[in-house]
Amino acid sequence: MIESKTTKGLLALWLIPGLGPRRIETLLQQLGSLDAIFSTSAAELARITGLKPDIVKSISEGLNSKALHQELSFIEKYQLQVLDYTQATYPNLLREIYNAPPILYTRGDIDFNAGLPLAFVGSRKASFAGKSICQRLIRRLSELRPDTIIVSGLALGIDSAAHKAALENGLKTIAVLAGGLSSIYPAQNRALSDKIIENGALVTEFPATTRPTARNFPLRNRIISGLSKGVTIVEAGERSGASITAGYALEQNRELFALPGPADSKFSLGSNRMIQKGQAKLVIQPEDILEETVTDFYHSQQQTSSDGLEVKNTVQLTIQEEKIIEALKKGALHQNSLTNITDIPVHQLLGILTELELKGLIISKPGSLYQSVEA
Repeated sequence: MIESKTTKGLLALWLIPGLGPRRIETLLQQLGSLDAIFSTSAAELARITGLKPDIVKSISEGLNSKALHQELSFIEKYQLQVLDYTQATYPNLLREIYNAPPILYTRGDIDFNAGLPLAFVGSRKASFAGKSICQRLIRRLSELRPDTIIVSGLALGIDSAAHKAALENGLKTIAVLAGGLSSIYPAQNRALSDKIIENGALVTEFPATTRPTARNFPLRNRIISGLSKGVTIVEAGERSGASITAGYALEQNRELFALPGPADSKFSLGSNRMIQKGQAKLVIQPEDILEETVTDFYHSQQQTSSDGLEVKNTVQLTIQEEKIIEALKKGALHQNSLTNITDIPVHQLLGILTELELKGLIISKPGSLYQSVEA
């Protein structure tokens, strides 16, 4: 049940087709308050605002409209919380962006203005290596900054991997949806969404029963970046939702990061381009993210040798990792050659190579080649 008169008034405006964040803000500037908006006659509203007759009529009927009464019923039925942008609990970071939604629907329990919110997004058809490196980065973030909050979009692929990694490592996570909270999209992630509600929140700007249409996803993406201090692109094609999120991050003055991928990988073409153009900072380890998003972050756990490389004897290796390092001492090798030499199946090998890159012991080169930093 919505107790706040302000929230109810903003919700009534938010439900009117043709009124978006900017027009609602303009209305408030023109008339001074919500009370004035709803008490002004239709004729006077039309004269002052210049809005179309159907929108003016909807505003005049706003607090008594069928749409509002239905929405209030849905809010109660689905046990949703509703925040408006005048409340202290509304996310401060989101309030900063252009076209900030005046209304947010949420499920869960999270303080939007505490902790370090970082977004991780990427391809829905993510590679095994991409999901693996995403999970490892978040696991390490949980050790370095236990107050990290992982923000993503509940999509399949990288988004799901990010949410799961957060939950597995004791971090809060926020999932931003492209539709209403009456149903979860994609359906495969309903169980995951239930866990997120227990350890974070589901968030959307869309009314309860809104279907997740194609036009809603870019709008959703601006919320993902808007809620975050930094956005990490794990894998992105040249034209992808993750690339759209990256664009919003730059517009919103957020820190933008990208993980490099093989030059011939379709999964990494977009993220590699961002790095090439200087739009995104190349990420090898979580410290690369934290030093840009946390004031005076100090690499307290990193020991370096005189040439700037991580000292190997401070890193604990698995038997499989040691096999790979030994094989690469003779020079760069293709991933297929490494599979033959080490007897490690390629689907496992890619994840281990990613882990070794995070540890700073190997580097990837164009053409799926890998080289030891000591070679």
